[in-house]
Amino acid sequence: MSGSPVQKRFFFSFSIRAKLLLINLTLLLGVAAYAIYENNSAKHLSSLEHASTENLSSSLDLLMLRRHEKDYLARRNEKYLTSFDNTYSQLQHRIEHLSDVLASESIAIDSQRQQIVSTLSQYQTQFHQLANHLASIDALQSELFAARSVLKTNVLSANDGKLTAQFLLLLDHDFTFVTEPTQEYSSVLLEGLSQFSKFDTRLSPAFTHYSDTLSRYVSAIETLGLTANEGLRGVLRSNVHKTEQAIADLQTTIKQSVEQSATEIRRRLQWMGVAIVVLLSSLLYVIGRSILSRIKAINLLMDDIANGSGDLTVRMNAKGSDELAQLSRSFDLFISHLHDNIKELASVMSVLGESSCSSEQAAQKSMANAQQQKLESESVATAVNELVMTTNEITANIESAAQNAQRVNTEADKALQLTHATGKRIDTLAISIEESQAQIQALESQSREINAVVSAIQSIAEQTNLLALNAAIEAARAGESGRGFAVVADEVRQLSRLTNDSTLQIESTVQALTKGITQTVNKMAESVDQARTTNVDTRHVVEAIEGISTQITEMFDMNTQIATASEEQSMVSAEIDRNITQIAQLAGDTYEIVSGSVRCSEQVSDVSHKLENIVAQFKY
Repeated sequence: MSGSPVQKRFFFSFSIRAKLLLINLTLLLGVAAYAIYENNSAKHLSSLEHASTENLSSSLDLLMLRRHEKDYLARRNEKYLTSFDNTYSQLQHRIEHLSDVLASESIAIDSQRQQIVSTLSQYQTQFHQLANHLASIDALQSELFAARSVLKTNVLSANDGKLTAQFLLLLDHDFTFVTEPTQEYSSVLLEGLSQFSKFDTRLSPAFTHYSDTLSRYVSAIETLGLTANEGLRGVLRSNVHKTEQAIADLQTTIKQSVEQSATEIRRRLQWMGVAIVVLLSSLLYVIGRSILSRIKAINLLMDDIANGSGDLTVRMNAKGSDELAQLSRSFDLFISHLHDNIKELASVMSVLGESSCSSEQAAQKSMANAQQQKLESESVATAVNELVMTTNEITANIESAAQNAQRVNTEADKALQLTHATGKRIDTLAISIEESQAQIQALESQSREINAVVSAIQSIAEQTNLLALNAAIEAARAGESGRGFAVVADEVRQLSRLTNDSTLQIESTVQALTKGITQTVNKMAESVDQARTTNVDTRHVVEAIEGISTQITEMFDMNTQIATASEEQSMVSAEIDRNITQIAQLAGDTYEIVSGSVRCSEQVSDVSHKLENIVAQFKY
């Protein structure tokens, strides 16, 4: 892993479990920060949307004011005035609340609020003025009706056809203007009134009252407004349009604020999500690489020992205190013990080879001597009649046989001592191999613990995947505002899958390590069995050599007796013949015993070669 030594020591100082917990903690903190910011942003947007809704309600309240206005103009009922005032108070309170809500979100609408409040106040005042003016118009209509009735009575009393016709024409203009008050009909009515005034002045008091009342009525109608855009109605309509435009402008401002806030929130959430993903990816890359590189190094070293040159001088020398460092130190300790045992086994094997070679040489020499002794004994048996003549020669041969027996006895003692030493060293070797086997089994137990850690890592990865799935579900429920969180949840799920893949690779590596350890245990078990077999064979060799030594001692005693009896040869020739025959038999027995010793030496040599082949697999 690249990086400074300080960074490496920092990562090595944590265990694998701690590193994975660090990743999960970082993930949880990132998701929590993301969720908190998203929640606050949602509250902000909700407040702005509430303000937008309130402003729309203000528009509805304004429409309700217009409705009360039209209802009053159509029906002249006082309850519509009361409803208008109540709706006005509600709308004014709503505008103040809307201003407070937007002020809490740092959106200033003081100028717009003052404009709306001002136009609303003017609207209320103008509407009450209009209502009072309509009441005065209603009173003028009643007065005009009375004046019209008096004038009608006087015209009919005059019994003048022209006057009646002109009056009816005036009434037609009057009713037309009352029904549809326009500027045209107003001019026509005033013209008809002027024409009717040219007739007989007998009707002047009633006509004067009617004319004055009608003029005031026309003036009041003109003040009210002959069209919707004139008079009091025009002023009221213009003020209402200003209020509607102010509320519409405020709605546009709120909408723009909502869109800007939503855009800014989405941008910040996206950057926050990217930051969380980059941070988690960096942690996973750094920690994963630090773990995988060390596992790869351990795997290569173990593979080289198991299938390669078997170099026992190499060491991992891992630093840190995590599980891999503990495994490396345990493996180094095992290799160190194995190295010492192989070195001791090599020295024991060398001694065993030398002892086997010496034993074989001594046995071969003993066989030659026994064979020679047998031939000489047979020769003495056949030449017993010539014993007296060849006494000196027989004596010399007996002395030579005694010396040979002495040398054989000495060599047998040396072989016996070497064989005893070899047996003790093989016992020591078997104990050392058994201890190494116990250490390897302890190492295998640690490998199982690592498997348990890997299982815990896989469980954490699965929980992380479930957490990401739940986050994705919640993001889907949140709709458009949760799209950024869905992206983060998807990235978290991918990171969880990468974590699971890394744990699977760790598990396969640890299984390969366990397999190599198991193979090593089997080889050590085979070594223990071969050492035990060699120890048994060595004990057999010891027993054979002890038998050889006993027989050689007896032979030496017999040769001494022969040497003593040779001086009395003439008197005990018969006994010499018997002794020589016995010597021939003992020589045959000695030959068989030495042959068995040779076979045991060959077996020891074969075992030595096997041990040599086993040791040759390792470099020490």
